[in-house]
Amino acid sequence: MPRGDGTGPIGQGRGGGRGMGRAAGIGRGRMGGSFAAGPGGNCVCPKCGMKTPHVAGQPCTAKTCPECGTRMTRE
Repeated sequence: MPRGDGTGPIGQGRGGGRGMGRAAGIGRGRMGGSFAAGPGGNCVCPKCGMKTPHVAGQPCTAKTCPECGTRMTRE
């Protein structure tokens, strides 16, 4: 490390050369997805706007809208 700034040979210096940054192992993955939405909330139809209560353990995308038959999404 000629300047003491972590730019020396790989495997030496502050960063260790492993590409982990400051918070190794912390985060939501490569795409930055959201955390689980939890048990509450509603399922909503993207086509007609019909809302139904979300049931824990059953994804909204597995339900179809009772009005128009389109697959529901989570609100």
